Amino acid sequence: MTSVFATNFIDLEEYPASADIHGRCVNMIARLFNIPESSANDSAPPMGTSTVGSSEAIMLATLAMKRRWQNKRKAEGKDYSRPNIIMSSAVQVCWEKAARYFEVEEKYVYVTKDRYVIDPEQAVDLCDENTIGICGILGVTYGGHYEDIKKINDLLVERNIDVPIHGMAIPSRYTKI
Repeated sequence: MTSVFATNFIDLEEYPASADIHGRCVNMIARLFNIPESSANDSAPPMGTSTVGSSEAIMLATLAMKRRWQNKRKAEGKDYSRPNIIMSSAVQVCWEKAARYFEVEEKYVYVTKDRYVIDPEQAVDLCDENTIGICGILGVTYGGHYEDIKKINDLLVERNIDVPIHGMAIPSRYTKI
């Protein structure tokens, strides 16, 4: 075992079978979310990456949302210096770190003693031209509750707001999958 400590198994050039497995996993997850497979007239195929934990996933998601938003704003000739992200006050602390590391303003929907999840209306009401995304939690740490991602999505569609949603699954002792 010690002979392979220096080996980086995520080096996809060194281990091309890992790249194949990775691609198959991304496609399986894409199908679970009804993302269409690419064709000659479509855009690029579904994309994704594997991570070594939720903190890394959150950092990559935040950075990807910020870059997507910046590129769109640059193409439109608009200011891209004040991004924000919307999240529940019950969000995993790494979301706050990611926002601070990548200079993204945090906008919170606060939980209440009667509601332990994000309120979809409040979340969508906070969206503006600088919103890079909404973080939804699927298994809030304090009780395993799922935020209503579909309702958030439906409100965004209804209001014609182009803001991505990142659904973060947090397995906990309370979550029933």
